[in-house]
Amino acid sequence: MLKLRKWFHKLRHAARYFISSVVVCVGGKRRKANCTMRELKDKYKGQRCFVIGNGPSLTAEDLNLLKGEVTFASNRIYKMFEQTDWRPTYYAVFDEWVGSDPELPKNVNSFHCEGKFVREQGWYVYRRIKDAVYLHSWYGPKYLNAPKFSSDLEKGVYAVATVTYSMFQLARYMGFSEIYLIGVDHKYANELTKDGKIIKNEGVKSYFGKDSKREAAVVGASWEMELIYQYAEDFSRKNGFRIFNATRGGCLEVFERVLLDDVLKGKI
Repeated sequence: MLKLRKWFHKLRHAARYFISSVVVCVGGKRRKANCTMRELKDKYKGQRCFVIGNGPSLTAEDLNLLKGEVTFASNRIYKMFEQTDWRPTYYAVFDEWVGSDPELPKNVNSFHCEGKFVREQGWYVYRRIKDAVYLHSWYGPKYLNAPKFSSDLEKGVYAVATVTYSMFQLARYMGFSEIYLIGVDHKYANELTKDGKIIKNEGVKSYFGKDSKREAAVVGASWEMELIYQYAEDFSRKNGFRIFNATRGGCLEVFERVLLDDVLKGKI
């Protein structure tokens, strides 16, 4: 019976993804997205940007420092908006579980930015987000064993392990040569190990602010993220751009550490 339920669950998801892709294609959303991506190709060539995570180290004070910078943010970043009038330049959500939060569309529609990116297979969840840019995505465990980095976002983006990886691809496609991370703590209250065990880290917060019941239930597969981060680090060094970690604290050591204050003061 359990196997039958798992099979039905996979079939239901496959059907939703297929129908969503058809709707996006037939409804002209893919064509519109391709036009948008052509306009964004190398728009910021040689410049720097900031990719913002939602870890507990993220503060409104640091976001205020980023006004005037090009920034990428994701998921429930809007929970910070009561504390700052900073808003991201670009926004992304590539996780249908996150997107299924009934409050998310209303909150994402409440702010303006240059582009709100979602994956086309999740149209059934993201359809209430106004003016969303639907990107085809490649996903699944096989891309952990053989990671890839998309250089042509008109064709698609690799949505693997974390939305941060998708934002790296967006940033590089737009031409940025320096990508700085903040708020990427890389530590979760509940973590999934490679052998499938769940470890509870007492006293550890997963996100900034007060965790909702939904967020408190998140299980982070840090080992998957670290694997894909290492691939991004290696790929960036070989392809003429760099990724730096300006997070205050945290556990991510894959990327070279820099101080946010030094970056903003031009010392780096």
